[in-house]
Amino acid sequence: MNETSPATFEHSTLSMLISAARRHVKHAVGALGEADGLNPYQFWMLWILREQGPMSLTEVARRMWMDHPTTSRLVHALETAGFLEVTPDPKHGRRIRIGIPVAKLTEVEAICARAAEYSARMEAGLTPEEQTAMRTGLIKVITNLEGLLKHWENDGTKGKQKP
Repeated sequence: MNETSPATFEHSTLSMLISAARRHVKHAVGALGEADGLNPYQFWMLWILREQGPMSLTEVARRMWMDHPTTSRLVHALETAGFLEVTPDPKHGRRIRIGIPVAKLTEVEAICARAAEYSARMEAGLTPEEQTAMRTGLIKVITNLEGLLKHWENDGTKGKQKP
């Protein structure tokens, strides 16, 4: 990966900066889970479930900003590997609960412990106010793009100019 300096991105569009940041995050998180055979999305899922506890497929998908089919495939792969257990939700007859099995908690803790350095390095130099501003700004960008994609889907252009 090339070394970069802030001057490298001085004239970049916001979209390009977000793309570069996403690529760097994916590489870093990929390295965190690699030793355990986890892809970045599987690592994120374990991290979320470790931090927030068992939840429904819809809740996991929402927290990962993913659609249900993709989230379901990730859950199935992690369940097959023994990292997750899927059980009926006792509070809701048709819903499932996805969580980390007690027998895997220690292993998942060890896997996720490496994330502390990742978070510290990623957020180094950012004040709490800057972190909040970034979070707020990124949520707006995501919401705006979701709206744009829905608009394109509804008008049938998929981003193409109408003749």
